[in-house]
Amino acid sequence: MAETAEVEVKTQDQLLADMRAALDTGDFKAVSKISSEIAKMVAATEKVEKDAKLAALVGTTKKVMGILDNAVKKLVDSGELDEADGIWFAFDFGEKREYGINPSCRLVKVARRTGGTGGGGKKFSISTNELLGKHGSEIMNKETGQTFQEAYDADTGGNARYAIRGKLLKLEGLS
Repeated sequence: MAETAEVEVKTQDQLLADMRAALDTGDFKAVSKISSEIAKMVAATEKVEKDAKLAALVGTTKKVMGILDNAVKKLVDSGELDEADGIWFAFDFGEKREYGINPSCRLVKVARRTGGTGGGGKKFSISTNELLGKHGSEIMNKETGQTFQEAYDADTGGNARYAIRGKLLKLEGLS
């Protein structure tokens, strides 16, 4: 029968000491490996903390959802939301304002995104494919009779496709 070797589980402090030693000797392969182990350890700790928090809030989540469901049902039944796509609601306590909360609510599916990577332009949560699905068969260029979909398929360059997306966003009334 084969023997199994015991694997030593190091603490974060031990890993940090190993990293310092590896840095001192210039062993950057070891630094990379140790850094990866520390990152995994931190991620595992954060997951345990998050899972514990979620488990502790299960009952409270159900209570809050019941209250929100009742409020939304009254609005739906009244007909006030007939033109809405749905309700997206957030009440973020993390980003404090003067009064201590950061509420947001929207009633349309498409919303402007803030932040993100890439350019500094406006970001929208609707994809180009969704826009093409809605408006792809419409004429983009009256002179050539080319549709938005044909123009998009004809030129795979980023700048050309970005310009097409801009026109689609205007057509959708978003820019």
